[in-house]
Amino acid sequence: MSMLWIDVTDLLGYLGQHNRPSGIQRVVYELGRALVECAPERVRFVRRFAGPYDFETVSWQDMEGLFAKTAEKIVSQEASQSPPPSPDELGPFTPPQGRFALIQEAVSMQVSTFRHLTRLADNLASRVRRAVRHNSRQHQASLLNTDSGLLLSELARPGDIFLVPGSPWDFADYSQTVRWLRDNRRMMFGLLIHDMIPIFNPEWCDRGVIASFTTWHRTVLPLADHVFTTSAATAREVQEYAQQERISLFSEPTPIGVGATLRLPASGSGRPEHLPAPDSYVLFVSTLEARKNHIQMVRVWRRLVEERGADRVPTLIFAGRVGWLVHDLMQQLEGMKWLDGKIRHIASPTDRELSFLYDGCLFTVFPSLAEGWGLPVSESLASGKPCLASSTTAIPEAGVSLARYFDPDNASDIFRAVSETLDDPLALAEWSAAIRETYSPPQWRDCARHILDQISRGHF
Repeated sequence: MSMLWIDVTDLLGYLGQHNRPSGIQRVVYELGRALVECAPERVRFVRRFAGPYDFETVSWQDMEGLFAKTAEKIVSQEASQSPPPSPDELGPFTPPQGRFALIQEAVSMQVSTFRHLTRLADNLASRVRRAVRHNSRQHQASLLNTDSGLLLSELARPGDIFLVPGSPWDFADYSQTVRWLRDNRRMMFGLLIHDMIPIFNPEWCDRGVIASFTTWHRTVLPLADHVFTTSAATAREVQEYAQQERISLFSEPTPIGVGATLRLPASGSGRPEHLPAPDSYVLFVSTLEARKNHIQMVRVWRRLVEERGADRVPTLIFAGRVGWLVHDLMQQLEGMKWLDGKIRHIASPTDRELSFLYDGCLFTVFPSLAEGWGLPVSESLASGKPCLASSTTAIPEAGVSLARYFDPDNASDIFRAVSETLDDPLALAEWSAAIRETYSPPQWRDCARHILDQISRGHF
């Protein structure tokens, strides 16, 4: 029986550096959990600890604990709303607070480098010890019952599958890993692509991400025995990119979808006092970054207040951490005093806070300009809440026929959709009831089975 080895290096790295998991990290975690549930005897997790051939096992229990801790860790609103500016966003003059942030960053990088070198030395010594210990085939076989810290090179067998479900684009030498897996270890290589936004929509991405993403896919994609995508829209973009780069794919990409987690508050759990009152707000769950199109919602809400009066407009809640390319937006919001309180930012909410936010909102909005799926749309519907969403890219796959759509480039179209929803509370209640009665949330187990089916059919 072939083993499925899943690379979670970038997931663990992200959780170690950020206050809260974001979209891709949630997909990787939930997909991993579903794969373990569907095929516990054939799914293992690994992470890279040094060079392109150095991977060690990670227990699922350790990953569960780290993810749960990060998802529920309390983050102060002040700290999460003031990230250090990126090098691309720093101008000729860096204010004192920016210089201090850069000094902190430099110190952090030095500490991280020291830890990495220490770990590299420890692992080298560990590998020598293992080489001495693992002479007998019987002892080597017993390692399969050990959860963590073992070398992939000692455990993997020809015919096993190595799957990359995340975003390890910072590893410029990843093609060396894949060639080693395929040529030396005789393993098959699978790749999950979430989106192609840095290639087809570079205007919304950091320059460093564009460079690393493009180089990574140009060198790794031709080596993939099978490609999975989160959506049919992304599958089409992968094929288009392959044609542009004259890459011959071994097979057509397989869309697996994205599951939706039902976000309902735990029974008997009190609503956190700092959250807005139920039915007093509209919710926008997303990292604050240019592509997510928060600026359009600011324009729409300002127009609503101007035409209706503040007392007849619900609060707009931005729920998510501050990302890149939004310094101008944040300055505008500060300048207008967050529209005198009619717009509010809840930075890095915990999963518990998100469940209350979904449960208490009138409806949600998601005006993103491009997505590989649109997880907040699925989560909104899974929570029984209507969603007004962008009509572009893969988002209609997430919202199906139960979400309602607008042109994200047209503020007037968004204003119309929001106004009509606010003006007819009875229709909104009926829409909510229809969602609760008819919506069947996509299941992460189904996503996992798409992958396992391809393996069982020998399509790798």
